[in-house]
Amino acid sequence: MPRRRLLFPALCLVLGACVMAGPGAAPKLAPVGAASVAQDKASCERAGGEFAGTPGKGMLCFRTPPDAGRQCNRGTECTAGCLAKSHTCAPITPLIGCQDLLDDQGRTVTQCVN
Repeated sequence: MPRRRLLFPALCLVLGACVMAGPGAAPKLAPVGAASVAQDKASCERAGGEFAGTPGKGMLCFRTPPDAGRQCNRGTECTAGCLAKSHTCAPITPLIGCQDLLDDQGRTVTQCVN
């Protein structure tokens, strides 16, 4: 008996959504292909990033973190990672390839991002 009490309101919601959309109204679909790339590029550039291609990875949005170049001794001191060799916060995000970074305790670790 309790299932019937839950089923009726759920059915009303589903039917109500169909009525609100109108007869024959198609749901709005996400863009694909070139339209999707154009939307991603515009979104990236609005956020201050640079939309660029990477070998074998397609297009990515690269951003300069607010703490880029700042001195660091631990990964927690940077938004995109603390570079082990220079002890500075990463100049760009995402970091592609293999990078030596400092972890949260200040130890050198290698991070590889494909």
